[in-house]
Amino acid sequence: MTVQLEDVTVHFGRTCALEGLDLSVAAGETVALLGPSGSGKSTALKAVAGFVRPSRGRIRLGGRDVTELPPARRGIGVVVQNYALFPHLRVSENVAFGLKAAHRPKAEVAARVTEMLEMVGMADFRTRFPRELSGGQQQRVAIARALAIKPPVLLLDEPLAALDAQLRADMLGELQKLRREVPDIAIVYVTHDQSEALALADRIAVMRDARLVDVAPAAELYAAPPSAFTASFLGGANLLPVEISEGAVRVAGHEIPGLTAETGGSLLCIRPHAIRLSPSGAGAQGEVGGAGAAALGDAGALGEVGGPGAAAPGSAGVLVEGSGAAALGGAGELVGGAGAAALGGAGVLGEVGGAGAAAPGSAGVLVEGAGAAALGGAGVLGEVGGAGAGATPGGVGSVVGLGGRVVGVQWRGDSKRVTCAVEGLGDVVVRVDVAADRWVPELGASVVLGLPVEACSLVVGD
Repeated sequence: MTVQLEDVTVHFGRTCALEGLDLSVAAGETVALLGPSGSGKSTALKAVAGFVRPSRGRIRLGGRDVTELPPARRGIGVVVQNYALFPHLRVSENVAFGLKAAHRPKAEVAARVTEMLEMVGMADFRTRFPRELSGGQQQRVAIARALAIKPPVLLLDEPLAALDAQLRADMLGELQKLRREVPDIAIVYVTHDQSEALALADRIAVMRDARLVDVAPAAELYAAPPSAFTASFLGGANLLPVEISEGAVRVAGHEIPGLTAETGGSLLCIRPHAIRLSPSGAGAQGEVGGAGAAALGDAGALGEVGGPGAAAPGSAGVLVEGSGAAALGGAGELVGGAGAAALGGAGVLGEVGGAGAAAPGSAGVLVEGAGAAALGGAGVLGEVGGAGAGATPGGVGSVVGLGGRVVGVQWRGDSKRVTCAVEGLGDVVVRVDVAADRWVPELGASVVLGLPVEACSLVVGD
C-alpha cells in the first residue's frame, strides 16, 4: 500500500509544525524522515497515523483519502520511542491486543502471536510483564504488536532513541532483518540519527524548520548532496568556501580540476574520511597530497608509507607500502609486493595487490591496492593502502594538496578525528577522519591535506 502526503500542513496555535509536505512512499519501500529536533518529522508521522489533523492538505493510503479517519480505522502499525506497552499485560497479551480488538478468532490470534514472537526472538518471554524486560526486549515486543495485525504501513517514530549504544546496534540489525521478512510493507522511519537512516532507508527525506529540504535515494543523497544543510547533517561533510573565476573553482588559491561553476554561492563539499593527511613536505602542495607521498618535478621521491619508505634519485618515482622501493636512473624497480619494473623513460606498473595498470611517461607511480599509474614528468599518486589511483592532475585519482596545521585530535571509536586550520581559509577548519592504525599528526604539526578530486563536489550554500 502506498502512502501519499499532499501539501500537508499542521499548525499548533500560531506555531507551524509542518509546512506543505509533499511525499510518497511506495509499497515495500522504507523512507526515513531525517532532521534535527523541531524539523517536523514526528509531526508528519503523527499526521499519517491520525494522531494529529492537518490544517491543510490530504493524506492517502493506497489511494484512499484517510485524512478525516481516526487512527483505529487506518489499519496502520505504529512503534514509538517509549514502547507504549501495556504494563498490566503480559508479552503475549500485548502482542494479541490489536488482533483481539479486531475480533479475530482465538485460534488465529494464538497462531499469529506465536509467529510474531518467534520472528522477533521473544518466544521464550511470552509470559513476562514489560517491567521484566530490557529496553531492547520491550522494543521487540512493540514491533511484534505492530506487525501482528498485518498492517500495510508501519510507522516507526525514533524507535531506538531510548536505547544505549550496544542495544541500538543490535536493534538496528533486527530492523534490517525485519525489512527482509516483510518486504511488502511501506515503512516510514523517523530519526535524527544519520547512521540509522543510511542503514535502513531506500530513500531519505531531510527536513528542517518544518519543511522538506531534500529527498533522494540514500546512497545518492550521501554521495552528491544537493544542499549545504544536507551535506553537513547527513555525514558531517566539510564545506569550504571557493573562489570562482571564468568557471574554474579554487580553494585557498588552488584549482580543483574537473569542477566548474558559473556563479558564486557554492561551497566545496568533501567528507572527513575522504581527506588524506601527510606531513608537510611529503607532498607537492597544490598538486598532490596523500599518505606519505610526493610529486617532485622530474624526480619522484617517496617518504615512508607503512614501512621503511623509498628513495628515488633519478627520473622515475616508485611507491610501495611496506618494503620500500628504489628507482635508479631512468628506470623504476618495485621491491616487495607483486612486483613490476619501469624501464627507460616510461613508467610501467604490473599488478600490485590486484588490478594494476600501466601508462607511458617519464615517471612511474605505484599504489598498493587497485593500483594504477600515468604520468608525464612527475610522480602523482592516489590513495595508499586502499583503492587508490595515480593520474595527471585533473584526471581520475588526482589529489589537490592544501597546507594546514593541526588544531585538534579526538578519539572516535576505531578512528581519530583530526581538526586542521587551512592556510588561506581564515577561520575555516577542516575535519579529517583517520583510521586508528594510520599516522596521526601531533597538535600544532604542519600537514598537507590531500583532497581527492573525485571525492569533491559543489553544493549550494544556505
